[in-house]
Amino acid sequence: MTALYTTMWTYPWDLQDEGYDVVLRNLKEHVGLNAINLASAYHTFDMLRPHRHSNNTLQVSQAAIYFQPQRDLYSDTCIKPAVSPLMGRENWWGHAAEEANRVGLDLNSWTVFLHNSHLAQTYPHCAIVRCNGDVSISALCPANPDVRAYTIALSLDLVKNYGIKLLECESLDYAGWGHLHFHAKHGVPLGDGGRYLLSLCFCNACQKQAVDRGIDFVRLRDSVSQKIRGLFATGQPIDASPEQLVNELPELTALHIMRQQVVTSLVREIQDAIQIPLSYILMGDAKISGANPKNIIEIANSVEILSYTNDPKRTHQAISERLPFLKTPSQLVVGLQAYPTASPDAQTLCQNVTTARSLGINKFAFYNYGIMPLPCLDWVKQAIIS
Repeated sequence: MTALYTTMWTYPWDLQDEGYDVVLRNLKEHVGLNAINLASAYHTFDMLRPHRHSNNTLQVSQAAIYFQPQRDLYSDTCIKPAVSPLMGRENWWGHAAEEANRVGLDLNSWTVFLHNSHLAQTYPHCAIVRCNGDVSISALCPANPDVRAYTIALSLDLVKNYGIKLLECESLDYAGWGHLHFHAKHGVPLGDGGRYLLSLCFCNACQKQAVDRGIDFVRLRDSVSQKIRGLFATGQPIDASPEQLVNELPELTALHIMRQQVVTSLVREIQDAIQIPLSYILMGDAKISGANPKNIIEIANSVEILSYTNDPKRTHQAISERLPFLKTPSQLVVGLQAYPTASPDAQTLCQNVTTARSLGINKFAFYNYGIMPLPCLDWVKQAIIS
C-alpha cells in the first residue's frame, strides 16, 4: 500500500505560546506527521484553547496575516496586507519556518484568501456586492483586478520568503450568503434558490466581466433583485434550484460560466506565479462559489475535501463523489476532524482513515492542533500507523 503523507492544520499563535521546537518536534517524532499546514492569512475567530493552564480563550476581531510581508511585492494592488497586532514586531512565521526545517517537517501555507472582513471593509470597492446593492463587509470579489493582484502577491511572498512546500488555498472563490463576519440573524427562509441568488456578486468588476461576454448584466441584476424583494415581501422561500431558475433567467447560465472562469483563471495565475505545488480546498456548493472541481484539478496538484464525520460511510461517499474528476486518487486530500464529535474516539478516526485508504487515498490532513485536547494527538498517531 502507498505510503501516507500526513499533515495537521496548525495556528502560529499556538507554536509561539507552547514553543516552536516543542510542538513541531512532537508532531514530527511522536505523532509521525510529514508536514504542518500553518495559518498564514486567517479570518476572525473566538477560539477555545484546551492546552493552556489559564486564559483558555483567544478572540481575534481582525483578519490578518501572521508573517512580516515583503511590502514591495504588493505595489501592483491597492490592497495592502494587515499584519496581526498579536505579533508585535515578531515574525511568527519566520520562527516556524526555521524550526520546521530543523526538525524535518514540510511547511505548507494554509492561506485564507478572500474571506477577510478587515480588507473588505478597508477596501469596499474590492468587495462582493449583492443584487440589492449591499456591499459585503466580509468577502473580497475574485473578479476584482486589485484582489487578484493581491492574492498573487500574497502567494509569492510566502514562497519567496518562507520556503513553503505547498500553498493551500481556502476561500479563493466567490463567498456565498451565510459565511459572514457577524452571527447571521434572519427570519426569512431563503430556500435553495434564494440562497443562490443572494450569493451572486454584482460589483463593477463582475459587471465588466459580464459585459465583455455579452451578458445583459443590468437586466439580470434587476431580475434577481426583483425575486429577492419578492422573497423579502412575502416570506416565502425560493425553492427552485439554480438549474430551475435558469429557465426563468436564462442569462444565469452565462453568469455561472463566467464565475467559474473567474475562479479558475485566478487559480491558474497563482499557480503560474508560484511554481510550487498548490492545493485547493473545495467547500460548499460549486454553483455558488464558482469553484468547478473539474477545472481546478486541471491546474492544482491536489484538491481537498473535509469529511468531519463520525460515520465512515459518509467519508466513503464523499470520496467516491470526487474520484471521477481525478486522474488518480493521490490528487485528493481528505481532511478529518481529530477530536469529538466527529472523532469521539481513536477507533472512529482510524476507521475513517482506513475507509479512505481502501479507495486509494494516501494524503490526509487533521484538524486542528490548537483546538484538540492533547490526548487526541495519540489518536492521530494510531490512525497514521493503522
